[in-house]
Amino acid sequence: MTSPPATNRSIARLWAASALSAGSTWVMQISLFIQVLRDSSPAGLAAVQLIGTVPALAFMMVAGTLSDRMDVRRLAIGSMVAQALCLLAMVLVLDGGIWITAVFYGLQGLSNTFWPPARQQWLYGVVPPEARPLANARMGSVSGTMTVVGASLGGVLSAWSPIGGMAVACVLQILAALPLMMQAKSPLPYAEPVAKGAGEADAPEPLRKEIATGVRVLRDLPLARSVVWIGIAWGCIGGAYDVLLAAYATGSLGGSGTVLGALYVVDGVAVILGTVLAARIALRYHLPAYAGAYIFQGLAWGSFFLVGHPIVAIAVLGVMRLASGVIIALDTTLLLETVPAGLRGRVSSIHMTTYSGMARLSLALFGGLLAVSDVRTVGVCTGVASVVLGAVWWLRRDRDAERLYTTGGPEKLPAAT
Repeated sequence: MTSPPATNRSIARLWAASALSAGSTWVMQISLFIQVLRDSSPAGLAAVQLIGTVPALAFMMVAGTLSDRMDVRRLAIGSMVAQALCLLAMVLVLDGGIWITAVFYGLQGLSNTFWPPARQQWLYGVVPPEARPLANARMGSVSGTMTVVGASLGGVLSAWSPIGGMAVACVLQILAALPLMMQAKSPLPYAEPVAKGAGEADAPEPLRKEIATGVRVLRDLPLARSVVWIGIAWGCIGGAYDVLLAAYATGSLGGSGTVLGALYVVDGVAVILGTVLAARIALRYHLPAYAGAYIFQGLAWGSFFLVGHPIVAIAVLGVMRLASGVIIALDTTLLLETVPAGLRGRVSSIHMTTYSGMARLSLALFGGLLAVSDVRTVGVCTGVASVVLGAVWWLRRDRDAERLYTTGGPEKLPAAT
């Protein structure tokens, strides 16, 4: 199927904005972490990370609700501009103390919270329903691309000068707003009207009530609910991915920063290939492919900790992240395909909030596990857990939701919701 030129141009601009913003975040975080570790301890870095992430987690549901009730183009551009201003402030205060820098880091993260749900609604407004799985796969490739490009650029710039790296991050964030501004006046031909319940007034409901509606509605959306719960479960298991990867690479594999860097490069490339592969999977095979990818991911991740040679480990990690790329590409499509248009922002934010929150909590869990066990044992156990998750998700899938997904239509919700 070939998309119209205007649709392809819109996707390209949203992809470019996503890539530039993600690249900015990579460069900013690496520069910030290097500067903090120069002036403080790992405990100080942990505190800075906490300050930088808690505000974002607290406002994710608000961001999703606003993307359901506002012009998503203004919301997305506002997010980019606010992030650029925060990064500019971080450039100016980075040498002045880590705590004032951490405050602006938290504000940057808060501003960034509004971008993903706004982008998703914007994307669905310019892409016809039958082309959305492919569009989601293209957006999923941003993660892999920026893991390679953003991490490499951030490492080079922060080694030269953390302040210089932060300044480049600010420039990248400004550039990220430009494609959106070019697209801002274009119509949203495929934006779907928000259905109103019987007797519902035209005036918007209070924000708190709309947020609560987004949470309650998952009871009537079995497919979306299943994606949310597997995200929570994988957040608990995979939240310590970076810690386990770095510890095993520099420990059991006897590697240095070069080995760890090579692992991340392969990680990014494999995720890109996985998203390309997912885009070629027919709609009727999406659900088994999603479950199979979790199982395959777990088998490869567990195997990664059983090999002792860096080259073999790099190859096995590539296989594992190939499966992750399939998951990343299909995740958003499975989550939103059966969700009514007026609830997509809130459901997206629930998924992001629960996954991100659990991933951060899992760091504490794995810190305790690693104190009483070795990295290899913990890594193998997380691989087994991923296999179990994929199998349970497939066995417990809702057959009616599966049939509805393959026919391509939002689930019918009671008017009261």
